Amino acid sequence: MKKVYDIHYGIGKSKYVVSYHDGIKKHSDQSDFYDCRIFKNRKELNKFVVSLIMDGYTNLLLMKK
Repeated sequence: MKKVYDIHYGIGKSKYVVSYHDGIKKHSDQSDFYDCRIFKNRKELNKFVVSLIMDGYTNLLLMKK
């Protein structure tokens, strides 16, 4: 599987949540393991998303189309 990420808004008390899969990590049942990062402001969110894109990640929504 490719490196993918997805952005979620307003989960619980968090403003922005980015979940991302590096294409390697798996759970014990061999399903994909997604790491997550929580952000309070859009500036930090954008900085992290740009770093993911530079590392070769693609948006999960683009993969589904």
